[in-house]
Order: sequence, then C-alpha cells, then structure tokens
Amino acid sequence: MKCVGCGTELAEGALICAHCGRAVQTEDVVRQKAASGQLTKKEFYELAGMKSIRGNIKGCAIVLYVCAGITILAAVVLQGFLSASLIDGILLLGLGLWLQFGKSRVCAIITFLYGLLGTGLTLVQTGRVQGWWIPLAGVWAITYTFKFYKLWNQYRKSGVVPDEAISE
Repeated sequence: MKCVGCGTELAEGALICAHCGRAVQTEDVVRQKAASGQLTKKEFYELAGMKSIRGNIKGCAIVLYVCAGITILAAVVLQGFLSASLIDGILLLGLGLWLQFGKSRVCAIITFLYGLLGTGLTLVQTGRVQGWWIPLAGVWAITYTFKFYKLWNQYRKSGVVPDEAISE
C-alpha cells in the first residue's frame, strides 16, 4: 500500500508514513484495496458506512430470536416437548442465524413468506391476528439485505466503493 500524501510504499500494517508522517486512514486502506479489487465481502460489510445496514440486519435477527424463544418456551411449557410449535421455534431460530451471519436475501424472503403464511393460518383458525412480528421482520430484512447486496454489487462491477458504504 502507498501513502496517499507522498506516494511512499508503506510497511504492512503501518499506521503512519515513515517518510511524510501522515497518518494512514482506514478510508485510504479501503480505497486502495478496493481499487485493486482486493476488498472481500466481509471487509465491505464492516465499512463505516455500512453501520446502519449491519444494525438493521442484526435487529431483524434479534426479533426472530425473541419470537423463537417465546415459541420454544410456549411449546415446552404448554404442549410438551415434541410439537409443531417447537419445530416452528427452531425454524425461526435458524432463520435468525442465517439472516445475521449469512446476510441472505433468500432468508429474508423466506422469513417474510413464512411469517405471512403463519399469520394467515392463525387468522383463519382463530380469527385473531397473531405472529405479525415475523412478516414485519421479513420486510425489514428484505429492505436491508437487498440494500447491502446492491452496494456490494456496485463495488464488484465498478471496482469503486460507493461513497454511501464508506462514510457514516
């Protein structure tokens, strides 16, 4: 990597240029890695401008974790160990993990459709709207996973990190 100030080649992991004394900024490192096509998806996801997207995807996963916990607890306490509710809770837990760690658009869509189906079936069976948090979390997840992949694909196609991904 080269110093943005004077162009001197910097040692690996250098925080200050030995030639001109300029501090190496994280944004400089990101821009140089991006220009050479070396930025990984994980590094891209950790950029400062992606903080909002990271927070929202994690928030969606937390909603799914809470719904899974409530569902599993209710299944164990009210219905005994092996029931459809227990399987439902485990499925929600899996979707939350897949969403948080995989940042998957497919998972976001499945979460929405699964929640919509569950809410619809409950409405038909009981006449009450229950479980609406899950399709809501699905819509929320769809919004932010698609936003992440839009920015990631812009970078992959152009080789330039979008400004929105760099600055907060």
